Amino acid sequence: MHPRTDTLAMFSTFATFADDRFKAWQSDPKLARSMQNQLKQSSQLIYSEKFWALYWYRQRHAHPYAVHHLWAYLQEPCYWASHGVTQSFNVVQCSLSDGFHSAIANIDRILNGYNPDHGSTLRAYAHKAFGNCIRDYLRQQNEINISSDWGILRRISQTQLTQAIQAAGFVQIESYILLWQCFKNVCVPDPNRSARGLPPPSTEQLEAIAKRYHHSHSLSPAGVSTPQDNRTMDSHNMGPQVVDTQQLSMELSNLAALARAYLTPSVTSLNQPQYDDQPGEEQLDALTSTSNPMSELVASEEYDQQQERLQQINQVLQAAIADLDRPSHTLLSLYYQDSLTQTQIAQQQNTQQYQVSRQLRRIRQQLLLKVVTWGQETLHISPESSILASVSEVIHEWLQHHYSPQPPEVSE
Repeated sequence: MHPRTDTLAMFSTFATFADDRFKAWQSDPKLARSMQNQLKQSSQLIYSEKFWALYWYRQRHAHPYAVHHLWAYLQEPCYWASHGVTQSFNVVQCSLSDGFHSAIANIDRILNGYNPDHGSTLRAYAHKAFGNCIRDYLRQQNEINISSDWGILRRISQTQLTQAIQAAGFVQIESYILLWQCFKNVCVPDPNRSARGLPPPSTEQLEAIAKRYHHSHSLSPAGVSTPQDNRTMDSHNMGPQVVDTQQLSMELSNLAALARAYLTPSVTSLNQPQYDDQPGEEQLDALTSTSNPMSELVASEEYDQQQERLQQINQVLQAAIADLDRPSHTLLSLYYQDSLTQTQIAQQQNTQQYQVSRQLRRIRQQLLLKVVTWGQETLHISPESSILASVSEVIHEWLQHHYSPQPPEVSE
């Protein structure tokens, strides 16, 4: 990617892709005219890129093109965030352009979270936020990829399922939601296993779902759609007709397919021109070279960002520890510093082992909530289950290090 050095281009052009490679900067005529007018009005003064970024940021609720100018401006940090994340995230295969377009769609969320008073430039903040958006997107794709159809139906929310059904063109959706609710009430996963691998319903479970569904339908108000024939989801205006367990299984499979399609949408470019007769001239061949200066710079920036984030999390946890009450401090000290087992602690405190276990879990959840809240407010990290699990493990390791006895200093 050739960086834009001209102020006009920075705030009026968009990146286009071909074969998952950057192709060219495409100018938007309306934004170009808008930016030219602003530059003419300030022709006697020299304003920097940072000035115009902050100007359009502050005008985003007043000027009709302000957000569009910022959308154009943030193309480069979004590109480099996608380049770094998609190359390092090996769990899910994601193209550079898919990562780019999934992240740039969060522009409003990123602008709302940015605060210039915190000292960071919009470009630097957006680069970090875009990277987190892409990671969240890839983690969600991974969760969906490894989940069974029945696991997806267990994990999806009613709002998401409603949107999935509506996106497929169905009008009467109440009966489908009712069928899904009956499925969730009957097919409860083993509490010791993840819901993502939920097996198909057994014959007994399907019969229980059908019984619950028909009973609920008989109590439904007049406004709820009622099936009138044996048609299934091929009819967009009718609810599912549950006749037997085989058809019920098919209806649930159809719901799972709609949910999976909704949660894994295809990412397309809004900036790609409809007609393109000229072959791409700008390629990213240089990016594959390990000696590319930009690649080295991006790698260095990512390492520095990781170290900075670790320091920030450490500060959040230090503050959270300081806010704990005395019994919590004592319990953490006994468990992590003195290395006592939960049974030994229970005997010392004249209580039960399970109560000690609950108290430790409660304290770690408090610390987890502090970190997740900070991550949402500062880094725009969504509180997904996969992220919570990894952060929870990090907190456990951090507590072990925090309460570990420090070696005595050796005098000279």
